[in-house]
Amino acid sequence: MSHDVIHAAVTAWAAKDLPARLHATQVAKMLNCSADDVAILVSAGKLRPLGRPRPSAVKYFSTIELITLLADREWLDEVTKTISSYWRRKNERRNGTLRGDSAALPEAA
Repeated sequence: MSHDVIHAAVTAWAAKDLPARLHATQVAKMLNCSADDVAILVSAGKLRPLGRPRPSAVKYFSTIELITLLADREWLDEVTKTISSYWRRKNERRNGTLRGDSAALPEAA
């Protein structure tokens, strides 16, 4: 991570008066998605919670790390693809139209 990116992340953090740790609903708001989508991203390895929370525990995320990730267009592109692939696949299973060529994604926690 470059010094400029870290500086920009700290500046954004200070300007928004955000806490150091965010829970899933706060992360969802920053990503403009649902809390269910945050769980999908954690399962897919796109987001990493702080500590080693149990699967059923409340998960917290680093604000600075999230702001840094939000500045990365490629990461946002991957996140968008992961979420849309998950929901497309889930809808295909529900409708019984699952295609064999779809990539397998982990279920939401």
